[in-house]
Amino acid sequence: MTTLFIIRHGETEWNLSGLHQGHMDSPLTPAGECQAQLLGKRLAGEGTRFDAVYTSDLGRAVQSVQKICREISREIIIKEESRLRERALGLLEGLTYAEIAEQMPEDHKQHISGDPDYRPEGGESWRDVYTRTGNILNELAQRHDGGSILCVTHGGVISMAMKSCMGIDLSARRRFHIQNTALNVLERHAENDWQLRTWGDTAHLRGGAALDEML
Repeated sequence: MTTLFIIRHGETEWNLSGLHQGHMDSPLTPAGECQAQLLGKRLAGEGTRFDAVYTSDLGRAVQSVQKICREISREIIIKEESRLRERALGLLEGLTYAEIAEQMPEDHKQHISGDPDYRPEGGESWRDVYTRTGNILNELAQRHDGGSILCVTHGGVISMAMKSCMGIDLSARRRFHIQNTALNVLERHAENDWQLRTWGDTAHLRGGAALDEML
């Protein structure tokens, strides 16, 4: 069995502003930095050990994994992996939902429809992200078979991992939260055989608020 801890980055400036980030980036807020540090302290206190640590190469994920790993003394093994990036949103990046509705009403309609094959200009569809998420997670699990892996990534990737693990249809409305630095743990027992162990555990935030997924 391979154990995967899949974590969303800490809160960012654009999360607070409601801006779609995609492959664009914004720095962690002070709260986001604290969230990542608290998760690291929790993992250290629980004696959690990782055989490998991977992160999206986008700045907000890199900032988060560095703060987490500083607490568990695993900074030296961090590896960046571009396939753990957030969904590319092309022309929608840097805009709020309201701005998309005003400037690109047809794109807005498709964007909020849940259509897994809608692909904004210059971006990816949910089906694209689902495919690359499954590929990279299975690849990492096979590479570290029987070990424990930490992946720091983004809401879209985590959503696709959850849907794959639980056999949820891609077009189904999301009915689970993906909060900043929440503890999510999956177990891989065989190729494409993932089971959910822990989801959305934010005990380390000590009652503090954490935002839900914002692309």
